[in-house]
Amino acid sequence: MNRKKKRLIISLIITALLFIFIISPLFPYVRSLAVMSVYSRLCAKNSLMESENFSLNIPSGEGWYPFVMTFTADSAFSAYTNNPGTKLTILYNFPAFSLRKGCSMLFDKASPYYSSFYGAYLIQCPDGAPFAFSPDTLELDSDSVAEVARFDFFSLVLGDFGLSDTKQVFDYSVSSRKTDLTFAGIGGWTRITSDIAVNGAAHKKEGFVSSYLQYGPPNFPVDADFLPVIMKGIVYGKYFEEWNTSVFFYVMSPSEEICKECERTILSKSTFQIGK
Repeated sequence: MNRKKKRLIISLIITALLFIFIISPLFPYVRSLAVMSVYSRLCAKNSLMESENFSLNIPSGEGWYPFVMTFTADSAFSAYTNNPGTKLTILYNFPAFSLRKGCSMLFDKASPYYSSFYGAYLIQCPDGAPFAFSPDTLELDSDSVAEVARFDFFSLVLGDFGLSDTKQVFDYSVSSRKTDLTFAGIGGWTRITSDIAVNGAAHKKEGFVSSYLQYGPPNFPVDADFLPVIMKGIVYGKYFEEWNTSVFFYVMSPSEEICKECERTILSKSTFQIGK
């Protein structure tokens, strides 16, 4: 076999292998890891953690994507709240990929991780007021925290999937509130648990949207798009005067067990560090 023919055969084999990889369920996962690792680092450079010179590290765990990502939503959240200059940094994680289906279990209605998220919201107001906390007593306003979750669900996640404004469902009720708790090794937190009725993530793919780069295109059975689901929610909130920043750890899932496990084994292991 001459050298030219050998090179041609090798090229054809490599091309065939690449094609098989691209159409395999593994490709969306590898693409997600590559895209989100770069994009998250870029967002971190414009985050409240960067501008206020501290870091917040939240681990991952079994059943979840391998690492927690950072997203800066300053301009979108400012417009949403009609309060120019408000800054919102979101740390978040979502359910692990099904390598058989080629997408996150976020879309799997049969999974206890369906539509689940955890992470932290970091919010800074331009007037120096503590977001969602009373300036005098630092009492946590649950409605303000719920509004951040609503923004996240609809403006950043479900809206990009194709959920229209007219079909949005969001209703919540607080089931318990505890104050002056120690969490992540720091005192002074308020813990709120709630029940949330909100649209689920399951839907049929209609074309390609940018969010599929991180979650993969949905590939689970669907009866109807974005059917509402009852979620359990746990939030820990505290205002850090030294950074002029309100911090809210959160986990939301249809499974109360998943919420409590995440609270105990993941969120509580989070660490703050001053400086880089």
